[in-house]
Amino acid sequence: MTEIPITYPCPSCSNVVTFTSKHTTVKVCACGTVLNRMPDGTVLSRPFHTISDKAAVIAPGTTGKWDGKTFRVTGRFRTWTSETVFNYWTIIFQDETVAYLMEGYGMYAILLPTSTPPELSGDAIGQMKPGANKQLNNVRYTLLRKDRCKKWDVEGELHIPECNTTFSTYDFTSPSGKLLHVIEYWAKVLPTYIVHNTDITTLALEETRPYENPGLKFTCRCGDEVHVETFPFAQSCVCPKCGDWYVYENNLQFNRHTKKNKQDIKPAITLGATGIIKGISYKVIGFIVKEEYNAYSSQWREYTLFNEREGFAFLSEYDGHWIYLREQGKTPAPDDLGIRGFNYDGDSFDLFNSYTYGIVTARGEFPGNTFNDGNVKCSEFISPPTLWAREQSPGEGIVWFKGWHVDAGDLKKAFGDAIIRPTQSGVGVVQPNGYVNLTKMLRNTLIAAGILILLHLAATSLNSERQLFEQQFSFPDTAHTQTAVINNIHLEKRKSNVMFKLYAPVENTWVEVEATLVNTKTGTEYSSSKGVEFYSGVEDGERWSEGDPQGTFYINEVPAGDYTLKLDAIREQGFFPVKLYTIAAYYDVANTRNLFICLGLLLIWPIFKYFSTYFSERQRWSNSPYSAFITAGDE
Repeated sequence: MTEIPITYPCPSCSNVVTFTSKHTTVKVCACGTVLNRMPDGTVLSRPFHTISDKAAVIAPGTTGKWDGKTFRVTGRFRTWTSETVFNYWTIIFQDETVAYLMEGYGMYAILLPTSTPPELSGDAIGQMKPGANKQLNNVRYTLLRKDRCKKWDVEGELHIPECNTTFSTYDFTSPSGKLLHVIEYWAKVLPTYIVHNTDITTLALEETRPYENPGLKFTCRCGDEVHVETFPFAQSCVCPKCGDWYVYENNLQFNRHTKKNKQDIKPAITLGATGIIKGISYKVIGFIVKEEYNAYSSQWREYTLFNEREGFAFLSEYDGHWIYLREQGKTPAPDDLGIRGFNYDGDSFDLFNSYTYGIVTARGEFPGNTFNDGNVKCSEFISPPTLWAREQSPGEGIVWFKGWHVDAGDLKKAFGDAIIRPTQSGVGVVQPNGYVNLTKMLRNTLIAAGILILLHLAATSLNSERQLFEQQFSFPDTAHTQTAVINNIHLEKRKSNVMFKLYAPVENTWVEVEATLVNTKTGTEYSSSKGVEFYSGVEDGERWSEGDPQGTFYINEVPAGDYTLKLDAIREQGFFPVKLYTIAAYYDVANTRNLFICLGLLLIWPIFKYFSTYFSERQRWSNSPYSAFITAGDE
């Protein structure tokens, strides 16, 4: 086996160039010459472009941690597509395995090498369109996005298996959300990587460098100099003097777009202003007004934000309500998606709007080419205060943005005098507004009710329900009251209840009985009473009745001890008074009264929230063509 040298003399300056890893194949000499180490150990000088700017905080020598393992960054190659750039940083883990840290626009992902699916071998996947399905490793995958790298440049020491001038990349997702990234250097050279999305905080990067981006300057046809500060990430902009639109094309220069602003609309936030949102310090670099291509022609305003470490974000404003959005790598999986919504991380997201749009006016600069998005189909799914926005382009594929409601007052604190808050009206798309998910609330209420019932059953399972007595008592013929005493009643539990069942053969009359338990040692009394009545008759040929000849009542929380029971009964005086009554007493009986009181108290808040949420959601969804609240009376 050939031993691969690790040091080589630079063919241009003769200085020694050292490769620090067996995995790296390309290294830039201090003189700028690019050396390509071949599999047989030889080295070639390559005319590759080198990266001169420092428009990234990651650099060769940066260290970090992922999945419990430390890594070091050795270098990168940067891909240029028709309107985006992405960095593929070569990282060497502590166990000397190699991977890529893919980074761009604020998104970060670890790309771990895996075997190329056999279905890709020799297959012309270049003919596939985003949204198409393909079997990979006997699993159905969907092509999310494909890009054509038109040029690439390098920095430091890096791993790249092939050095073709151009190549294509493909992003696939499985029904479970597993992501594969494929780089097609040649028809039969398609290295494949498993994608693990992450973020800059989780990576715990150290030894980073200051962000220094000179951007790009060019002269507008009006003679004014335009400075695109975040180039090459921003590849579309507007001349601040004349308002002409420009797009960076063919990786060569900014060319004037055929369209320009239709209306003169001023931004509510001053371009160039800085403010902290979600703990991140952003600079406002762009402003754009979009309009739906439909009968409503709704207009909303978007502000492009930039942070050197976190990349790009957006503020969307409509009717004075604000949403903070960021592009996401980890997104809802295809199997989660339904026609009208999906579940993600335990929350239900419902389709709120679906549209294409045009641009009314723009100022500043924007990531990619924002002026060619007229064919993008946008779908918005909401679960206040969160939103998922899905954008699908026929040529470029599917991109997801996650959004969160932002209070206008918080933005005022963030931007101060640089913001003029628009007048707020209605309910915002994801404005919390006391929002609760009604389905989730119903589920939680049922769970809580079930727990209460189980606790009640557990607490009452040991009740003895012992009968103390059952006896019939008669009223004296000439008296309307009757008194009886029952001795030798022993109650053994620390505290419990006594239930009484009363029956009297009442007919158009009533009777009432008061029961008093008297502790024979302390004289303490515990009382309760109950009346029964029953009336009936005929009125207008219809027979009616009301009342009940029997009833139940309790004496609760009676301490243990020996008791005497005194019964005092009273009946209605009349022509046909009741002559007798029957009463039975039971000790330590399960009482559902407290259970129903607890259930009633439990339901007060859900019932209140249901109605308040219902009317609030009805107002929110009045702006949606997919509202479930629309009825025939609303049309």
